[in-house]
Amino acid sequence: MDDSDELLMLRRGLSDLADGDRPAGPVPVAAVVSRGRRTRHVRRSLAAGAATLVVAGGSVLGVSGEDRPAPPSGPTAGPVTPTRPYEGTYAPQPPSGAHDPLDTGPARPVEGVRYRYDLSAVCDLRYALFGGRVWERTDGGSAVAVRWADGRMRGFMSWTDGRRSRSEPDTAVFETESPATLPALRFRLVAGPAPECLGREPERRYGDAPAATLGPERPERNVRYPYDMTKECGTRYAVFAGRLWRAEGGGRTETHVDWANELPLAAFMTLTSGRTAVLEWPAGAEETPRTTTYRPVEARGDDCG
Repeated sequence: MDDSDELLMLRRGLSDLADGDRPAGPVPVAAVVSRGRRTRHVRRSLAAGAATLVVAGGSVLGVSGEDRPAPPSGPTAGPVTPTRPYEGTYAPQPPSGAHDPLDTGPARPVEGVRYRYDLSAVCDLRYALFGGRVWERTDGGSAVAVRWADGRMRGFMSWTDGRRSRSEPDTAVFETESPATLPALRFRLVAGPAPECLGREPERRYGDAPAATLGPERPERNVRYPYDMTKECGTRYAVFAGRLWRAEGGGRTETHVDWANELPLAAFMTLTSGRTAVLEWPAGAEETPRTTTYRPVEARGDDCG
């Protein structure tokens, strides 16, 4: 029975009531009204149920979060640009958490490679345990105005073999992600027993993964940041300040770079303007650092596999 039949029955019932000939007239009226009420109730229930399904994310309808349609990609949506368009083989390592053991790097660190490292407040930045050896600040551990975060100073540690650079003894360097706040601290090997304060340090953890740091998302101009250059694209491309850059002149400096066991090389990057970044390669004590200038690009070219 459709809506037209119900309306016809309703009219006939009302006519019978008016004529008074058929006392059975109110029966179809009551039936139609009752049916109409049930129909409206069912329709409202279906509408409410459909709304509930939409709010629930479509799981009942078989549309999971992974299967949902993507947002529009037309002119109104705008292009989506990844923050890290290229990271190389080694992903940047995050700093330790508040309740994690102290980052220590590997038991046998590769020369010229940065590793995540935490200096403990127990030794007041004077001593460090790195690469299975004990180190002491070259300046004797003079006071440094820093703010301790949960008893540790997070940063990076790398070392240089004194025999190779001809500047005995071996040197270790601690750097932070904010060199403008705390300049690099240099360490030399300790002769004799380890200082007692190291025995009071919290638990330490060892790991072989290089730091592979790419610098901050929003670097300040003219600040020299620790930057680890990967070998995948030689020196032709770099990721810095959350975007991709290409070297001027095709990055010819790469023929002179001594890659450390194919690991990211400890270098430095400086944002000199909104459209220029300069990479500084490691250099010996008596060498002039080599540099490579970069310009921002939207996508990696065919010259990088």
